[in-house]
Amino acid sequence: MKRFCLVIILLLALLCSCAAADGESMPRLDDDVPSSRTVSVGECRDEVRGVWIASVFNINYPSSAWLDEASLADELDVILDNCEKCSLNTVVFQVRPACDALYDSELFPVSSFLSHDGVLRFDPLAYLTEKAHERGISVHAWVNPLRVTVSPDSESTLPDDSPAVLHPDWTVKYADGKLYLNAGIPEVREYVADGVREIVEKYDVDGDVVDEYFYPYPTGGADFDDADTFEKYGSGSVADWRRENINGLVKSCYDAVKSVREDCLFGVSPGGVWQNDDGENGGSATRGFETYESLYCDTLAWAKGGYVDYIAPQIYWSFDENAAPFGVLNDWWNASLDGTGVDFLIAHGAYRYEDWDSPSGEMTKQVEAARQCLSYKGSLFYGYADIAENLCGISDELSAVFDKKIAYFAPCSAGSVALDSNEYPTGTATIGGTSDPTLPLTLDGVPVSREKGGAFTAEYDVKNGENELVFTLGGKEYVITVYGK
Repeated sequence: MKRFCLVIILLLALLCSCAAADGESMPRLDDDVPSSRTVSVGECRDEVRGVWIASVFNINYPSSAWLDEASLADELDVILDNCEKCSLNTVVFQVRPACDALYDSELFPVSSFLSHDGVLRFDPLAYLTEKAHERGISVHAWVNPLRVTVSPDSESTLPDDSPAVLHPDWTVKYADGKLYLNAGIPEVREYVADGVREIVEKYDVDGDVVDEYFYPYPTGGADFDDADTFEKYGSGSVADWRRENINGLVKSCYDAVKSVREDCLFGVSPGGVWQNDDGENGGSATRGFETYESLYCDTLAWAKGGYVDYIAPQIYWSFDENAAPFGVLNDWWNASLDGTGVDFLIAHGAYRYEDWDSPSGEMTKQVEAARQCLSYKGSLFYGYADIAENLCGISDELSAVFDKKIAYFAPCSAGSVALDSNEYPTGTATIGGTSDPTLPLTLDGVPVSREKGGAFTAEYDVKNGENELVFTLGGKEYVITVYGK
């Protein structure tokens, strides 16, 4: 059966290389092959359907640092059972919440969330990867790169083998009372990358992902005290220097992963808003917390630089959100990652279901809208407990929306740029058209959000009479005249 399916998939790849010319996603032809072990970026890809499992503060796993080996294993089995019930094929497991480890590490101490006395009696990552792969479920190791303590003024509780204790000069205590590694120090960036490399060397994980905890979230207008480090290593503005530190950290982690296994994916899950549009910066039409300015995360630099396999922005809002609507951010990220070769995964806010006015059907709407997007390859849901408890029917929704397996193929060439019409009413009009989905598209220099077959709509201020729209497709300029009436 598997050999037959492989032949079919290869024939499809040769005949219609990449889903059909209209770009629709295609279902898998055999339901016996597990939807897992994600293949390399750019090939036929099973839709990613994942869940975040948080270990910090024992949110999802383990329930206590005092569990015996059997109980620790049982809790992971239950997590995998719940994944199967919802047709989820990926577990994103938090293995390093704060300069510690929920695995066998020579660089980081055993996490206090796993063991009350610092002794590793059970290796959750080893057990999870083995049992998940038996069920056809992928495992991505989730790392918090720079956070040392998660509670204020708690550095006295750090074990002697913590990197913060061994290298106190690597740390900065921020106004929130917590301790952070200083990303401006080259040895810190190297140490974090070594930690990522260690995971890939020791464990058969399918991916590594770091989240948005780089520089700390701003507290009361306080600045991060890295003046001495800037004086030693920096130049230009402090903000640009900090962004370059994070760029270097991300690239070092990517290189570390690929130095061990090329097929192991590396991703980052930043906050949902890169920058709010100020008319010049190319940001999204939102009014949310900006990671570029506040956490010094230049996510687009990582994508354009080619040192991430996927970006999973945390779009934890509904379609009806005023400041940062899901639809606006879905389209912005889709357009921004178009042509970079970086996969667009969405981190959805399942934990917020109970807070929304009308949550029923929201996740279905979000997944179905995202599936139309050219760059989209899957979803990761934060709020495992809410899914396990079927809060507001969310697990029923996921089971239904993921009832069929879907594979995404690379797009096929479909010509140049064409518009559906050359006449539009004056004022803000919705311009519709089609384009070659294999090449990135901009309108007046702004990336355009497109569907999988290359179809697009874009808002444009149409004036009376002739309007020259300047499209750029893969570096080639197309000037198309439309008429306003």
